[in-house]
Amino acid sequence: MKLRRLLALAVAVPAAFAIATVPAVAEDAAPAAPATAAQGTVTVSPLYGPADSTGKATARASVPCGPDATKFRFVLRSPGANERVFGGSFLGTALPADKVADTAVVGQRALFPAGSAAQEGVAHKLVAQCYTFDADGALTITEPASVDLRVNNGVWTSLSPEVRALPTKIGALRFGLVLFRGFAPGDRVDGVVRAADGTSTPVSLQPQITPDGTWGGALLTLPANLADGSYTLVLSGTNSHATSSVAITLDSSRLWW
Repeated sequence: MKLRRLLALAVAVPAAFAIATVPAVAEDAAPAAPATAAQGTVTVSPLYGPADSTGKATARASVPCGPDATKFRFVLRSPGANERVFGGSFLGTALPADKVADTAVVGQRALFPAGSAAQEGVAHKLVAQCYTFDADGALTITEPASVDLRVNNGVWTSLSPEVRALPTKIGALRFGLVLFRGFAPGDRVDGVVRAADGTSTPVSLQPQITPDGTWGGALLTLPANLADGSYTLVLSGTNSHATSSVAITLDSSRLWW
């Protein structure tokens, strides 16, 4: 009975969660600071790729630049590294009529070319910048959109998946339900439980296929030899290497939860 109730949650819960140049700037002039913080997001296509010169992509802002903006560029900010221009001219690329920054106009470019800082375990921020010049030629830079990129096992991804466990406290039967979304559509998902000392133990997830933009559910089974205690359940896309985690507890003094 409780197993049927748990599987029913797999259906009910997801529904409930329901290149022109710009005017010259004097060499001793200080660079203009961005006038606004990012409000929108950036769509990177494809959603993931190798963190080297072969991992090419385009980027498009979800919101337009201001009506007076004439040029755009994207910059990639990595911790401890210099800001790098992505997919366009250092001096800006002409905006299209809809004012949306989109590097498709120049084609795919490597997000992390040879020699760039593709550190793992940190957030690399891809930012859309808009250039506006006043009547005197003074430049104002705004940043209407951005997205975080992460590098895992040599693969960059713009995905930010979500994972939830039902229940978060698992009993002696050693199974529960995992809900997930935001992985690459059609990707497979693997899972491990990570102890406080960093030790990782693979777990069983069935089914493993990720849905397209909606919540998916999988039956989670923990190994019989796993000791009681607190763990972090980590799910990873097998192709995208995008990850997400949730805290769980194994307590064999309970049969269920």
